[in-house]
Amino acid sequence: MKKALSLFLALAMIVSMSSVAFATDANKTYSFEIVSKGFQSTYWQAVLKGATTERDKINADAGYEKVKFNMVGPDSESDIAVQVNEFESALNAKPNAIGLAALDVNALNDNIAAAQAAGIPIIGFDSGVPNAPKGAVLANASTNNYVAGTVVAENLYAKIKDRIAAATAAVRVGEINQDATSESITNRGLGFIDKFIELATADGYKVAVIGNEKYVNDSKGDKAAEADAKVIIEVRVPAQTTTELCATEAGVVLNETDTIAIFGSNQVAAEGIITANETLNVCGSADTQIIAVGFDSGTVIKAAVTAGTMYGAVTQSPVGIGEKLIDMLLAAASGEAVQDTDTGCAFYTAANIASDAIAPNLYD
Repeated sequence: MKKALSLFLALAMIVSMSSVAFATDANKTYSFEIVSKGFQSTYWQAVLKGATTERDKINADAGYEKVKFNMVGPDSESDIAVQVNEFESALNAKPNAIGLAALDVNALNDNIAAAQAAGIPIIGFDSGVPNAPKGAVLANASTNNYVAGTVVAENLYAKIKDRIAAATAAVRVGEINQDATSESITNRGLGFIDKFIELATADGYKVAVIGNEKYVNDSKGDKAAEADAKVIIEVRVPAQTTTELCATEAGVVLNETDTIAIFGSNQVAAEGIITANETLNVCGSADTQIIAVGFDSGTVIKAAVTAGTMYGAVTQSPVGIGEKLIDMLLAAASGEAVQDTDTGCAFYTAANIASDAIAPNLYD
C-alpha cells in the first residue's frame, strides 16, 4: 500500500511539474532587438510606430507581455561605426531574434556570423541585409520594388490614356532613374516599363523603349521600333547619383515637344524632375501640361504633390514594415518558417495625401 501511495505521489508530482513547465512555455516572453539604418527621421519613427502597434496587438490578444523589443539606430545613415556598436549591444542582450536594416553589410559580417553561431535568427527589413553570410538572414520585410513600379504605371496610365488616344502623333513618357545598378531602382524602373507596355498594348498601341541600355534590354513585353510606336518611353540615367544631375536628365525629356508624362523612380530622381521644372514650368495637371509622378516622400515631393506640380507618387509603407517585422521576428523565434514579405506601397495624390491611410507613411 505504501509502495502504491509513493508511486501515486511521484506520478502526481511529475504531472504537476509538467503543468508548471507547460504554463511557463505558454506564457513565454519573446525579447527582440531591432537595429535600423537610422532613428531620428520620420521614416524610421513610422517603422517604430508600426512595430509598437503590432506588439501591443499581440500582447493584448495573448493577455500578457508576450513580445517586447528595443529599437535603435544611428543619428545619421552614414554612421556605420555607430550601427556596428549598436548591433554588438543587441547581440550582448541575447534576444530571441534580431531585426536588421544594414548600412554596410561588410562592416557587420563578423557580428552577423556571431549571431548565427549563437543561434539568434535575423530578419532583415527595409533595404534588408544584402550579401549577408549564407543562412544568417532568414527573410526580409520590405517593399517589392517591381510591384511598386507597376503601381506607378497603372496610376499614370489611367491619368494620360485619353491623351494618348487623342494624339495624332507619337507621344513620349520619360523615366528618370538615379542609376542602372541598384536592385531596388532597376526593379522599380523595369516594373513601370513592363506594366506600361502591357496596358498600352492592351489598348492597341505600340510602345518603344529607348535610352539607357539596361532598361531597354531588360524590359519585357512586345516592344516596337521607335518609328512605329504610338508611345515612346525614354529612359535616362545620370552619370552620378545626385539631384542636380537627375534634373539635367529630366530637363532633356521635359524639353521634348511630344512629352506628356515623366516618372522619377526614387526620391532623388523625383526631386530632380521638380528641380528641372522650376525653370521650365511645364508640369501640372492641365491637358497641355506634362504629368509628373514620383516615388518616395520628403518635403519637396510632398509640397509638389500638394501644389499639383507633381500629380502623385508612390510611398512605401514604413508602418507596414514595422508591423510585418514584429510578426516575422516572433515566427522565427518560435521556430516557424519565415519567407520574404512584401510590405506594400500606395499611390498618393493631393486628394489623399492627408488621409489616415497615407499620412503616417510619409516622411521628410
